[in-house]
Amino acid sequence: MSSLKNHLAQAVLGSTLGLSLALVPALAQAPPAAPQAAAAPPSNAASNEQLNVDIDRFIGDPANTPVHFSHGTLRTHAILRAGNPYEPGAKAAVLEYRKELATATLLPGARTPLEAYEDSYFFYVKSGEGRIDDGKQMWDLREGIAVIAPPHVPHRLVNTASDKALEMIMLDWSGGPDAKSSLIVRDTHLLPWCEEDAHWNNTSRCIFSAADGLLQGERIYTVFLEPWAVSQPHNHTPGTEEIWVKISPGSIPILMGSELREMAQDQAYLVPPNGETDHSNLNISHDRVESWVYIARGPATPGRGQGGQGGRGGAGRGGRGPSNPNLSRDTADATVEGRPMK
Repeated sequence: MSSLKNHLAQAVLGSTLGLSLALVPALAQAPPAAPQAAAAPPSNAASNEQLNVDIDRFIGDPANTPVHFSHGTLRTHAILRAGNPYEPGAKAAVLEYRKELATATLLPGARTPLEAYEDSYFFYVKSGEGRIDDGKQMWDLREGIAVIAPPHVPHRLVNTASDKALEMIMLDWSGGPDAKSSLIVRDTHLLPWCEEDAHWNNTSRCIFSAADGLLQGERIYTVFLEPWAVSQPHNHTPGTEEIWVKISPGSIPILMGSELREMAQDQAYLVPPNGETDHSNLNISHDRVESWVYIARGPATPGRGQGGQGGRGGAGRGGRGPSNPNLSRDTADATVEGRPMK
């Protein structure tokens, strides 16, 4: 076995040899890596089969679901749906706290009615151009804009392009007691970096947290993984809901317990909250940064910043050494102010 395969086997899975063997075709031309010290053993020695975990139930693909409508004219395809993640059930019906995660498409020139809804909605714009308004103020929509529409806050989505759809990720859930009373719009490209080296290699921008009306321990980030890097395999305990939605193009391998799967753009997975099934993202590209919308809810962890971290690596260097002074959770510069309706 080459030194590179040894490195991957030790650093990613410890004694779990299957990952390094599965990656051999993709890594065959890579330069040899420097020897590394052996990593700690994985958190469990049982396979998915031994744990009776069907990981495919926790992975959703909008291409495999029928079209439905939300907000009157939004064409949606469910990715993950509400269900019981602790018992066998329908594929992708695994969300404990949320009602639905979906792709949402507003066709060229279309608009939704100006209405208020009982639920909270999160929108992340993947492509296209448009605007959102509350009947009094309006905000431009383009790639990288994220919106929270709290319960009972009127909002309307408009596609201002005549030839291109407005493509978004949409999340629907019951708002908490601290939900705000107005739309919150952020340009994720203007957010500071709020994490580095989280789970080895993740870097993050913190979009929404408890300061924006979410529950303690609830947060929405964009997370990035550099080329030729992996995130540290780890698991999550019952009560934690951690969702990864891939927004970068192309596909990559992901680790779910003892098995690998391929994750494409717009697909998402929920980490099985059993305290046993490790997960990890692997970027085997040499020149492409991979990115996700990361949605999580879990017990707040004292001393880990606004909204808690719920078992995840916190700000700074994942708890190792002093915090980087360049990191910040301040969202002021990225918060977009509304303009009066014309």
